[in-house]
Amino acid sequence: MQKKRETGFYNDMLKGNVYKDMVKLLLEKSGYIVYPYGYESAFSHVRSMLTKDTRSSRTVRRIRSSPDLLVFDKDRNDLMLVEVKMRTKVPPEIKPRLVENLKEFWSDSFLALVVPESNVFYVQKISELETRRRFYRLADLEKFQDVFARISEEDLSHFKDKALRSLEEHKRQRIQKS
Repeated sequence: MQKKRETGFYNDMLKGNVYKDMVKLLLEKSGYIVYPYGYESAFSHVRSMLTKDTRSSRTVRRIRSSPDLLVFDKDRNDLMLVEVKMRTKVPPEIKPRLVENLKEFWSDSFLALVVPESNVFYVQKISELETRRRFYRLADLEKFQDVFARISEEDLSHFKDKALRSLEEHKRQRIQKS
């Protein structure tokens, strides 16, 4: 059972890393300095061994909800934390528990969403997110380029195309498994 859970964890991490890497590369190409930050980077092995009993502790919830990226904007001399999530449906579903944990521990960070919709990349400051039933309407989020203003239209278009192709492939794989 432990081996199967670890395999699932690493497969999920690999899928999520594709979009995290896209966001990271888009920001770096636009002149931002970006470092991996989240628990997948520093604590991935420990996280794969957590039991149901340990998953609910405050410390574990804080570590598990750690944002993925540390972004430095040289022009504004500003440091930001960004949590990246991919969703295959529009409107994207976000579990209220995730938002509550982010608000509790990381309210000054940002949630970036990659979704199969014309703009593809959306973002919102965690403190400004409302905890809703299970999703946020894209109208409640900002376009990625509105928060990260140094992103060029050319770079954004390039990464949108890559993300849409990857999202479509992800969707095809899910359908084949069912």
